[in-house]
Amino acid sequence: MGKKYKGFVVIIIAFLCLGVFAPSGLSGQEKQADAPVNSVTLSLREVSRLALDNNLDIQISRYNAYIERTRGKDAESVFDTMLNAQVFYLNDQSKTGSTFAGTKTIIDEYKLGLSKKFPTGTTLSVDVGDTRVSNNSAFTTLNPTHEASVKFSLHQPMGSNFFGLIERGRIKITRLDIANSDFQALSRIEQSLARAQINYWNLVLAYRQLKISRQMLSRAETFYEQALDEKKLGMIEEAELYAAQANVLSRKNTEATLTHQLLIAKNNLLLDLHEEDLNMRVIPLDVFAIKDEFIVAQERMKQVIGKNREYLQAKNSLEAKGINLSMKDNSVWPEIDFEVSLADNGLELKQAKAWNNVTAENNPELFLGLTVSMPLENRSAKSRQEKARLEKTRALVDLKKTEYKLMVDVINAVDTINNRTEKIKFNQQIAKLQEGKLTFEEKRFASGRSNSDTLIRYQEDSLNAQLALAQSLFEYEQASVELKLLENSLLDEYYPEKL
Repeated sequence: MGKKYKGFVVIIIAFLCLGVFAPSGLSGQEKQADAPVNSVTLSLREVSRLALDNNLDIQISRYNAYIERTRGKDAESVFDTMLNAQVFYLNDQSKTGSTFAGTKTIIDEYKLGLSKKFPTGTTLSVDVGDTRVSNNSAFTTLNPTHEASVKFSLHQPMGSNFFGLIERGRIKITRLDIANSDFQALSRIEQSLARAQINYWNLVLAYRQLKISRQMLSRAETFYEQALDEKKLGMIEEAELYAAQANVLSRKNTEATLTHQLLIAKNNLLLDLHEEDLNMRVIPLDVFAIKDEFIVAQERMKQVIGKNREYLQAKNSLEAKGINLSMKDNSVWPEIDFEVSLADNGLELKQAKAWNNVTAENNPELFLGLTVSMPLENRSAKSRQEKARLEKTRALVDLKKTEYKLMVDVINAVDTINNRTEKIKFNQQIAKLQEGKLTFEEKRFASGRSNSDTLIRYQEDSLNAQLALAQSLFEYEQASVELKLLENSLLDEYYPEKL
């Protein structure tokens, strides 16, 4: 082979070597030139926004939270104002044993009432009524008669459910349950967002690995063409030519595998974005980049404790168990109900005069009552009280467990990032050395001082080193997303709105 041809081959190899260490993925110009009609270029931020808007798991999580929130109004409905109305008509012509009662009595009655329970447990009510009675008894003084009445009453629990403690406690527990439901929904939303971001970086990895594979295929084809020329000149054996041809097929096999992985990575991302056109080509705009810094676990721990939703849920559960214990302590008390009512009425032949007499006359009816009831053994209430006490203790232990596990998870996550940062540095050096080794061996082969087996093995070593470097870059991005997921900071960055 002539020197001119060999120099041309060296220039091609050097050009390919420069491409190996270029940023991952395709450049902006390449993306625009290669992009078909059904292609879309997306950044990580755009993917995150599309996932938050379109992902079906995220939408389901939102609706789960909205459904759970309806429990709040249901719990507070105990304090709703109640309107009661009653109308009835009685025509009594039944036979009686007294001649004074008459043989026919007609009663028309109308009642209207309002009642409301307050957070203090106090129930206030007002009732107004009008009753018309007529009969054919000769001994009735007023016939027909209209009785107008107004009654005010108050009911106050003084023992069990002392001043509405149980109703207020149930509402507080419901609100804590709703808050925990919101935390769970946000966590599921954030997990779906994290999955979309990891799948995005996996797509970046697939493009980079496919690019590396194609570059190595090009070098394998160049080597095979060179081997053909040297075989014609009798410089190599036929077995070396077979090896060079097998090497090309092996590189094509790797390219086919990575092309399939690219398709899977793209479809997984489209699934997260709920994009129905699976023929669409997605080209990522972002490339792998790392921050050359050491993360301190203690600093991250301070951020996590105040924001981690699993920890906040455990705190809310402990508070709810404490409220429940207070309710069960109160339920051990006897039921002591204080009641007071004040009524006034007016009685006349005419309805208008009857109502006028309600205020004009003084016909009060005052009732005061105190009712006490309690089972002597009271075993049911005491059993619920003991259960509530144990549940609160268990919730406290669960909170401590959550805090400890969170501390371990943060330390592990931070160490994973630091480890992968160090791993990338090693892989960068390895890839550089393997590329240097391959370039040197290609020169030796061109000058007839090497063989096919060595060159093919060196190509394999360089390919694996570059693929390992790309994989370690992906693992770093994955670890970064997982740490943000642990810190619950992903939504703060991409979804600052409230749920």
